[in-house]
Amino acid sequence: MDMDKDNFLGRWIAGDLSEEEREAFENSKDHLAYKDIIRGVDKFQQPIFDVEKNFKEQLKYNQTYKGSSTTKVIKLKTWLYSAAAVILVLIGIKTVYFTSIDIHTSMAETKVWTLPDNSLVTLNADSSIEYDKDSFLKDRVIQLNGEAFFDVAKGSKFTVKTDQGNIIVLGTEFNVFTRDHFLEVYCFEGKVQVNNNKNASIVLTPGKGVKSSDKGALLPLDIKGKKPTWLNGKSSFKQVTLLQLIAELERQYDININTNNIDVKRIFTGFFVHNDLEKALKTCFEPMNINYVFKNTKNIELKNK
Repeated sequence: MDMDKDNFLGRWIAGDLSEEEREAFENSKDHLAYKDIIRGVDKFQQPIFDVEKNFKEQLKYNQTYKGSSTTKVIKLKTWLYSAAAVILVLIGIKTVYFTSIDIHTSMAETKVWTLPDNSLVTLNADSSIEYDKDSFLKDRVIQLNGEAFFDVAKGSKFTVKTDQGNIIVLGTEFNVFTRDHFLEVYCFEGKVQVNNNKNASIVLTPGKGVKSSDKGALLPLDIKGKKPTWLNGKSSFKQVTLLQLIAELERQYDININTNNIDVKRIFTGFFVHNDLEKALKTCFEPMNINYVFKNTKNIELKNK
């Protein structure tokens, strides 16, 4: 009977040892160390259980352990680091699975989410937020990818992190759009501080907005209305490229648009509705002298007139 195989520890944890193997192992010195390691995993206490430190301390204790002189000693050292690695992975999985909240929307979908502090987040199509539910009430930090409107409950500092920079507020209402190295923020209530990754910073008051430039500057904008228009089923644009416009059409209608030889760097100012694709295409492309052709319900091709 070979007890030195690398799968022995797994069989012990699963309870698959024979009676002879189990008795021999439980009377061995190494059993004490591994028993303590498994206790640490079962508890899943934070900070992370230090497997190697505890194992070394247990080995010192084992030197004074007096077992039966006839007991067969099972050597488990070949499994030590594998076991420790598995345990640390399990702890890591527990931390991510049980504390990280990830909310996302699909193409042509919007969603309203209530945060632990009762702040509301409305996600536009193809967007996501992520936060740590265990620490959120303390630090109020959330990660955003895509576009969302925030109605923040009054309280401590609230931070929206994006790949292009951070938006910091107290209780307020604001909209953030962040995609493909582009950042746009609108303030509808209260004050909003925008810090981008180029060390540019600006404080927005109601009716003011900002968007990032290709050179990393934050360009000021004036806005109208009490809410972003997309909350009411209409996407509005002010001096955006045709490429940005097409990307938003694809998100809102879950379609694919083939631009062919169209100049996608052209600038567009206008809007389109979310509930009528034919009307949306006419609104966007007819003023720019661009024809569109349906290849099927999901694929559209553009051509210059």
